Amino acid sequence: MGLFNRNKIQGDELLTYIDYLGEEWTLRAFQEKGAEVYTAAAAEFDPGVAAKNPANYENIYIAANQLAQSAAELLRRKDALKSVPDKATSNYFAWQTAYSDYLNWANTQAGYLLAKFSGTVAEEGASEGPSLKDLQIKSEGSRANAEAEEQKLLKQIKLTPVDIDQLRDRAGNAVSQDKWKPRPVVTKSKDQSKRR
Repeated sequence: MGLFNRNKIQGDELLTYIDYLGEEWTLRAFQEKGAEVYTAAAAEFDPGVAAKNPANYENIYIAANQLAQSAAELLRRKDALKSVPDKATSNYFAWQTAYSDYLNWANTQAGYLLAKFSGTVAEEGASEGPSLKDLQIKSEGSRANAEAEEQKLLKQIKLTPVDIDQLRDRAGNAVSQDKWKPRPVVTKSKDQSKRR
């Protein structure tokens, strides 16, 4: 290729890629923050106890509902990104797919847990089983694809580990100052509605 590499990203163009990656990593930090409540609730959830009393699904359902709300907000913010550099379009669309699949899984999970909490039985054949698990696998797979695309982009722009750490720290700081909150979830189990 000689002395001049046409694929080398530098100068002002490099700054646009750094800005774009900063926005993408802020979205990822937002996703991680949104998942914290659900992860904590899932760690405490005991399906054996919940099977005996649907009211025990309340905390995990509320957390799943909040996760679905944060996933919807994540996708809304992703759609609002102002500009995407040319060589980052594959990365952009890979993360768009990952966040869409994540939202689909989160919404389905929240719906399933609401049905369990309310004590309603899903139609025959419409259970948690394969479809919910398939959505989770699809979401995890599309995220892995997006992470692979991002690694390709990082190789192209050749950021140092220090640059990467600084960008991730900025993303974390931005999300820690973010004021977005999910709407409160008001619940009534079947037992509570019968008492009235």
